[in-house]
Amino acid sequence: MEQFFSAARPEIAIGGKDHFLYLFIIIILFILLVSFRHQLKAHKKAVMLTTLILALLQRGLSFTYFIYIREYTLAESLPLHICRLVCLLIIFQFFLRKDWLDQLIFFWGLFAYGSFIYPIEISPLTHVMGVTFVLLHSLNLLFPLVRYFTVGFIPSFKGSIIASVAFAIYLPTVAVFNAWAGGNYFYLVERPFFYTMAELPYFFINLIGVCLAFLTIGIIFQFIAKTVTSH
Repeated sequence: MEQFFSAARPEIAIGGKDHFLYLFIIIILFILLVSFRHQLKAHKKAVMLTTLILALLQRGLSFTYFIYIREYTLAESLPLHICRLVCLLIIFQFFLRKDWLDQLIFFWGLFAYGSFIYPIEISPLTHVMGVTFVLLHSLNLLFPLVRYFTVGFIPSFKGSIIASVAFAIYLPTVAVFNAWAGGNYFYLVERPFFYTMAELPYFFINLIGVCLAFLTIGIIFQFIAKTVTSH
């Protein structure tokens, strides 16, 4: 138990057995959701309640851990990390049930794919932060699918605009927090690539690149939705 809550967080190796275990878990969860999609729709209230409990559990475990090791700071616990904000949006969605929230959750949740494919500073399941990682990123990726099966949610171009505007507010905000609190939100400080690029060009590459990606994905989904509807 002491190792499970240890302040010294072990990290998995990219391409290692723990990495493939995480990929296996998300694939199995996806298959289960698709296989039981009719049951999800028939029990959508229970499904939303379960999702709420899992999201609260994830946030509670993360909060408790950082309080336990006395490192709950803006720099260490990264409460404004975009995937953790998505988890909060999922909690809000249980009470609000707004389409724009579903859109924002879907587009911002796409970053979780990167975390599964290229995990940086991620702990194994033998540590509490490994458990919170699986909960957090599974919710990010699979909640939109749950909403599709239960209420017919479909990403839209309008949704991509909402996500882009929100991201254009988010990124400068966390850049300020990084400078103020010594954090590494959106990996603007300790980068996974473009290590030698100047700070300002790197910032705008992220801002413009992400917004263009959102808009492109929104256009694709809008086109697919219109094509399916027309037939």
